[in-house]
Amino acid sequence: MKAFLRISSILLATTALVVFAQISYARNIDLGLKKEGIVVVVAQGLAPSALQSLVHAFNADPALKGAAVSNDVPFTGSANIASIERPGKSGTDMIRSIDTGPDFFSLYGVHLLSGRGLSESRPQDMWPHDAKEVNIVINRAAAERFGYSPDSALGKTLYADDPQGVVKRVRLTIVGVTSDFMFDGDRREVSPTIYSYDPRDSLISVRVSPGGMQSALSAIDRIWHSFAPSLAVNRFFLDDIFQRQFQSDEQQGRIFGIFVGIAIFIAALGLFGLAAFSTERRTKEIGLRKTFGARTRDIVLMLLWQFSIPVLIANLIAWPVAYYYLHGWLESYAYRVSLSPLYFIGAGGAALLIAWLTVFAHAQHVARANPIHALRYE
Repeated sequence: MKAFLRISSILLATTALVVFAQISYARNIDLGLKKEGIVVVVAQGLAPSALQSLVHAFNADPALKGAAVSNDVPFTGSANIASIERPGKSGTDMIRSIDTGPDFFSLYGVHLLSGRGLSESRPQDMWPHDAKEVNIVINRAAAERFGYSPDSALGKTLYADDPQGVVKRVRLTIVGVTSDFMFDGDRREVSPTIYSYDPRDSLISVRVSPGGMQSALSAIDRIWHSFAPSLAVNRFFLDDIFQRQFQSDEQQGRIFGIFVGIAIFIAALGLFGLAAFSTERRTKEIGLRKTFGARTRDIVLMLLWQFSIPVLIANLIAWPVAYYYLHGWLESYAYRVSLSPLYFIGAGGAALLIAWLTVFAHAQHVARANPIHALRYE
């Protein structure tokens, strides 16, 4: 039972260290976009003309820092896939497709590596239901998939099936290339993606100032009700969606932490009792050693070493089990911490330190005892 507790406490402690390290890493990783201060308004039920006017009203209000329309927002996990053909190439590429308004990239702080973004003033930049030729923007990952550099991709032509089914084949012209940004957070690698503009999209990202949050939210509600007085405003903070990615991992880490505390407490009690019992039984042996010249320090070190052996054995058993579990768990993250030996050494060293502190008091007391009393011990 004591061996099981030692192994369990080391295993759980190692796991808790890695879980919290990965969560901290994921929270602070450079996503390639600015997610803070974004309120997403779900504008379903509005006509396309009213939706565009709503976006313009958000952009014009001094309490708000800008607005952009899209059919998807980061960290929601949804995706549309487009079948893309390249001239002179056989077969098709299945590429992620996201609709973004003209101000989407600037609103989210996404950098253009070459070319330009999409614009309302250019009819071919919009993808209406009967379009035959459309301008698009792609990310760096898509450019690499197609075999282009960010600069050489400009002006290249692709073909896609019309998602509305009105036009069989739509010609796509690349007018811009963005940097790669983690639309899905750190769970998945950046996907090759094409970006087009459909003015009918119903998600509006609004950037607000953290210092004027209440006035910004009031402005959003006021503007919304001026366009849709009979509809309740449906809005949420993008950062809340981002934080939800870590809820299950944080809960798992807290559970591990609780069990680590319980296992260490029980193991420490067991070690304390075992140390008292063992040192008491070895009183005469310790007295003989002191009679033949052993120093207090030598006896204490001897006892500490003997109690360290079971902990070291527990480490050798717990480490491979922890590595197997954590390696599989980290595979769910596209961007993750490495399984540094320091996590295992830290958990094992903590277990060893607790064992030493537990037995040290008993060892010190017995080692300092008068050897005459020890030799008379029965």
